[in-house]
Amino acid sequence: MAGIGRRCALALLLTGLIGGLDYFSGYDLRLGSLYLLPIGVATWSAGRRAGLLLAALACLCWLFSFGPTHGDTPPMLFYWDGVVLAATFLVFVLLLDRLRLALRRSDERFVRVLDEMHAAVYVTDPDDGRILYANRRLTEMLGSTAIDLCESDLPQHLTSAAHGTPAGDRRVVVSGSAGFTSDELRDPATGRWYLVQSGRIPWKDRSTASLKVITDISDRRHAQFLRRENQDMLHRTARLSALAEATSALAHEINQPLMAIASYNDACLRLLTSEAPDRAELVRALEKSRAQALRAGDIVARMRDFILSRRPQPVLCELNAIVHEALEVIETSLEEQGVAIDVALAEPLPPVLADRFLLGQVVVNLLENAVDAMRSLAPPNRRIRVATGRQPDGAIGVSISDHGEGIPAMIDQHLFAPFRSTKPQGLGLGLSICRSVVEAHGGHLWHSANPDGGTTFHFTIATEQG
Repeated sequence: MAGIGRRCALALLLTGLIGGLDYFSGYDLRLGSLYLLPIGVATWSAGRRAGLLLAALACLCWLFSFGPTHGDTPPMLFYWDGVVLAATFLVFVLLLDRLRLALRRSDERFVRVLDEMHAAVYVTDPDDGRILYANRRLTEMLGSTAIDLCESDLPQHLTSAAHGTPAGDRRVVVSGSAGFTSDELRDPATGRWYLVQSGRIPWKDRSTASLKVITDISDRRHAQFLRRENQDMLHRTARLSALAEATSALAHEINQPLMAIASYNDACLRLLTSEAPDRAELVRALEKSRAQALRAGDIVARMRDFILSRRPQPVLCELNAIVHEALEVIETSLEEQGVAIDVALAEPLPPVLADRFLLGQVVVNLLENAVDAMRSLAPPNRRIRVATGRQPDGAIGVSISDHGEGIPAMIDQHLFAPFRSTKPQGLGLGLSICRSVVEAHGGHLWHSANPDGGTTFHFTIATEQG
């Protein structure tokens, strides 16, 4: 208010000075247009009413200085000059006041937007740290007005990392656009996380000022934590479900190599008890027995991987190698069911960053589903085709086709939903988990009907190059 009063007093002084100069010069200087300067100062400082009052005063000064000296000027021209001058002052005051109100409303809208933000926003003097502006959110966080405070008076969690926030309560500073930086800070007292963004901006009569935006991101951090927990739970569930489905086949899987070992040992015993044992045949039998023992150990190792509840550890791996390992896992089942395998693996393929165990289980589950889909067929018609290849978008695709009866229409739309299965003894979790694992690797799993009967399941995995 004191500043407005001083500016209005200055406007009055200028008006009197202009009128006095016109009067004492006999209106030879004709300074009437200069009245716009004090009128503009009064209007901009105190509004339309002050501008109109000063315009009226300027007209009186003009009349007082020009009236006695107009001499032989016709009265009509004298009055016309006065009307034009008064109209000019009036239009100037109205236009300037309208501009002043428009700017004020614009400022009010801007301030209103800042006050309604959930983030605390304040501007500080970069030289002395004094707060030049603070929105309502900052005032609520402080419990009192922030104006006339310094940044050093603010709580620790509202200041940047440069003010000594412990390293353990900070995240990495990330450079933003236009010279702005972002820093995630944790308030040790409350345990809440804040995103502090800071940068330089132009400010009024000074060259620059420091803008700070503080956003409470505790809920977002908590959501990220829950998402990680859910992802870990997904991987644990995948292993447990895979274990539940594989346990029933474990005895049969381990029995095959053990029976083979026993058969080869019997052959070795017969050769050793013969009068002229065939040494080469004995070596071959021992080698086969050893291979079956290694196979049995591999089965046990895979079951141990099923049981282990470890965090997923993505590594660079070859998808073709994963497919070969999956075929080895169900080799016994394929032989028992008389299923022929057509393998068409594209070479070479770029590596993928994936959890090798989980991705291998996806291939195993899809292969087992293909075998189950052809149980009703005659053995010569049981054939599975496994293919890999590069997709147009750069991802690697895997396709597993069978020649079974296809997916029933009643379950086709809900095939990937949990607890939906076409198997009499199925849990209905295999395909749901397969899709979750593939999507967790940035891929997509879907199926399509084959023109000659049966179903093809496809899934894609992003390559390490992206």
